[in-house]
This record gives sequence, structure tokens and C-alpha cells, in this order.
Amino acid sequence: MRVRHTAFGLAAGVLALALVAPSTPAQGSPPTPTSAVTRWVERHAVAVPDDPTRPGRDLAAIARATAGAEVIGLGEPGHTIGEVTTLQARYLRHLVTHEGVRAIAFEMDWTLSLSVSDYVLGVRDDLDAVLDVQERIWRTTEFRDVLEWLRHYNDTHVTDVRIAGTEYFATGSPAYDAVEAHVAANAPDRMTELLTYFEWVRPDPGVDPRTHLGEYLAIVDKTPYVEAAAAVEQLVETIGGGDSGDLAAHHARQIHSWYEAFSLPWDDIPDYRDARSAENVRWWQHHTGARTVYWAASAHVADAPRLTITEPGEPDTTFASAGSHLEDWYGRHYVTIGFTFDHGTYLTEDGTTVAMPPASPGWFERPLADVRHAQFVVGLDRHVPRAVRDWLDAQLRTRGLPEYGSGSLAHGGTLREWFDVLVHTQEVTPAEPL
Repeated sequence: MRVRHTAFGLAAGVLALALVAPSTPAQGSPPTPTSAVTRWVERHAVAVPDDPTRPGRDLAAIARATAGAEVIGLGEPGHTIGEVTTLQARYLRHLVTHEGVRAIAFEMDWTLSLSVSDYVLGVRDDLDAVLDVQERIWRTTEFRDVLEWLRHYNDTHVTDVRIAGTEYFATGSPAYDAVEAHVAANAPDRMTELLTYFEWVRPDPGVDPRTHLGEYLAIVDKTPYVEAAAAVEQLVETIGGGDSGDLAAHHARQIHSWYEAFSLPWDDIPDYRDARSAENVRWWQHHTGARTVYWAASAHVADAPRLTITEPGEPDTTFASAGSHLEDWYGRHYVTIGFTFDHGTYLTEDGTTVAMPPASPGWFERPLADVRHAQFVVGLDRHVPRAVRDWLDAQLRTRGLPEYGSGSLAHGGTLREWFDVLVHTQEVTPAEPL
């Protein structure tokens, strides 16, 4: 989906981030930064086993890199890439099983994630129905396997792994129902006040989020709606109520975010969206008190305060990534793992398979493509030779929206700023749709 033009699908603004550099010199020419980078990666990379279900030294490398982190970002270079989702799942399983991770924040709408949470906690068993209402990016065999594994883990362990969504873009009836139930139970004398605000903001029964969004966008003066949504949030926060009150306030916060976001000019929404996503990740980590994995597109996970995305025929989109906010709050306790690739194929939203060619000259991924491993892990937080330092600290350019090939770019910041660890795959294919 487009970064600029798709309101409901903001979370699916796919950024295929393949970090590259200039091509290797001809045989016999003097060493260059590119060849030095390739040699350095060859020495320090840890290969992923051919069978990603088997143990391997890469698991220890991920554990070392994330030791002490309160939030760990798993930044996928594009949604629905089969090999990448499989590797994300591999490291998630290890972090849960051996490294104490007990909370996951997915780049998923908060209200849509509630049914997913119920499934992994054993409250409901109808996984097909749970996935059927999700965005396309979650309706894959690979992601279904992730949820089934989490359900099995929770069924067989004392301490549950809990999941939540970080987005507001499809805020639906569960949020309104939860707010109303909390006010009715804890401050019944304020129900009339709440229902007055709900007359402005609560969608009519049976109206789906897309229709509701279209109706709201057609309204010229959105101020009364934003003010009513803000009043709902303030009302719930003043009631309090311990853990249940904290949860109800978060429901109200998503209602407010939805109305405020879609009252903004389109160019302001990406920055607003990532700021809210970061706040939601932080809230979830505090609410659970647990080590947390943030599973999202690299554009959100990366520490990129001035991320810019180009799209043919459109003005550039520049925003501060969610990861840049998390870095500000958590410092070294926020660790980012960037999943990258060299080339392959991608399945677009309309079902078309498109080729993703190797990196163009000037991109940052080129030295990784020359490494002999099909998949590997390499940490970036270490003393390095000057040529490698120059690669890490150069202003990076990378693949943007994959359906445009080399016609869409992402840039802003350096590789060292964006990621602490790279997990690279040479060739990728689409995930298997359900």
C-alpha cells in the first residue's frame, strides 16, 4: 500500500530496506571500501542453518546482541516476505524460550489484535476466524505458524507471552465497548457525560472501519470530533482503576488517536502515526513489565529521525520513525535487528508477483550480496576498520516501495544509526497467502 494515499492501510506502507554499497572493483585493482566491507562481514558473519528449525550459532549471536535490552526491534524489509518472516519467527522463539521475552508488539491495529491475543492466551480456538479479519500482511502461513507456536508455548508454560497491536488505524467497536464497560462499572454517574461524547465519535452499529473513515474524511470541520475523542480519553484517565483502568485508558487513547490522525493534512500523518506507535510500544512494555519484541517494518523499527521515502510522481515523505523515539527513551536498552535482502520476488497487494532486482549502484547492500552465506547475522556494534566505519557512517540509500523496483528509495541517517544487527538473506520469495 502507498505511504501517502492509503488511509486505512497506513500500517502496510511497505519499505523493503536492502542496505547496499558500490559494486566490487575489477580483479587486480586496489582494495576499496566495498571489498573491505565484504571481507569484514565474511570474517564476522554467523551463518544461519539451512534448516531454520535447527539450532545454530546465529541464535547465540542474537542473544548476545540483545542482552540487557528492554525492547528489541525486529525490522522486516517488507511485509509478507517468506524467508524474512521465518527468520523473525526463529529469533522470536529463541528470545521467548531462552531470553525472557514475554511481550510482543506487532505492527497491527490495537482493536484487531485483541482477538489474536485471545487466541494465543487460549481464550478462543478459532484461529481461521481470527486471521480472516486481519490485514493481508498477517494472513500468511508463516505468520499463522508464529501464532500457533505462541499458543502452544502459553499452553505449556506458567508465564504467558502477551501480544498487542501498536496501531490505531482501524479502531473499532471493541475499544468503545471497553470504555463504556469501564465507566459503567467504575463511575456510573458519568455515563451520561460519556454517551454525550460518544454521540460524536462512536460509529453506528455495523459500520466497518473503512466506511467510517470515508464518512469522517468527508467532514470539513473535524474539530468537534477530535475534541469529543480527547474528552473520552480524559474522562477515562480521571476515573483510574488500576490495571483495568490503565487498559481502558489505552482503548480511549486509540479512539482519540484515530480522530486526531485523520484530521491532519496527509503529509503530517506519517510522523504522527510513528510517534503514536512508539508511545504504544512503550505503554505495552510498561503495562506488562516485560522484555518486549517490537515486530514491524524496518521503517518503523529503525532509529531514523529523518526517514525519507520517495515514490515516482509524488513528493517525498519524511518522518521520524517509531524507533527513533524508542531510542530516545530507552537508549542502549533499545536494540534494533534489521532484516535485509539482496534480490528476489514480491507479491503485491493486488496479487501480482514482481521482481526485486539486486541493489543499484550507490545503495548500501552491495557488499552483503558478495558474502558467501545464503543467510547470515552480523553485529554492527564493534570496533571496525576505517573502510567499514565509512560504510556504517555514510548516508545510506536503500530500496523503498518494492513494487517500484529501483524507482522508489528510502534514505535518511546511517546504517550504524538504523540498526545494531543485520540479518541478511540473499534471495527472497513471497510468503504463502492463506
